[in-house]
Amino acid sequence: MRTANIGALLAAVAILGCGGGDGPTGNNGGNNGGINTCTSTSNAVQVLDNRYSPTCTTVPVGTTVDWTWGNVVNPHTVTFSATETSPSQTSGTYSRLFGAAGTFNYTCTVHGAAMSGRVVVQ
Repeated sequence: MRTANIGALLAAVAILGCGGGDGPTGNNGGNNGGINTCTSTSNAVQVLDNRYSPTCTTVPVGTTVDWTWGNVVNPHTVTFSATETSPSQTSGTYSRLFGAAGTFNYTCTVHGAAMSGRVVVQ
């Protein structure tokens, strides 16, 4: 019984650590020390084991950003909200069109905030 309770507790913690908003947010720290700028301007992000590369990118309004899984052992997601998430996968791609300016944070539902990224749309 104790093992089942510990498993339920770990599952609850994992669920609570997932997600993120699907809309733009303000300067909220994230991966760039509270500054709403990123050094990358690429619309291509690699999904690697336990990280995204780059972790932060700045793109113009109307840009589609593509996430590509490459040589990963464990499945990962790109999750903006409970309703906007990629499949949990070890290969493939996921794309999102950014039609409005703002800061869009995302996480991996497997790793929560420990594996997060941000797209700044200007």
